[in-house]
Amino acid sequence: MDRKQTVLYVEDNHLNMALMHHIFKKNLPSVLLLKAETAALGLQIARRTLPDLIILDIGLPDLNGYEAMDRLQNDELTRPIPVLAISAFAQRSDIERAQNAGFSGYMTKPFQVKALTEAVEKLLAGID
Repeated sequence: MDRKQTVLYVEDNHLNMALMHHIFKKNLPSVLLLKAETAALGLQIARRTLPDLIILDIGLPDLNGYEAMDRLQNDELTRPIPVLAISAFAQRSDIERAQNAGFSGYMTKPFQVKALTEAVEKLLAGID
């Protein structure tokens, strides 16, 4: 039996967390969504569960998304996991910074449900 694909969502905003839960339940029902409200907890869960994808908010209160991404990339266990950045920062320089930091993708808030679903499906399938 194939194991269920897992996505870890690291987000401190409860409304965004609820929205993502709804999107996965409706559009990606075969994918298990794990959740963390802080970067530190997200890093612990990532090491423990090795999800297939991490969706990481850039504006977290404990570590920002770039600091968390740096830690993920410097850990041999979590380095191979693709990471999709989500942020309210929508300037071209923000997107370029995320690309340079090694994120597999970048979505701006508020995101379009269809675009998010497609990005998650592509990253889970290993398509860049």
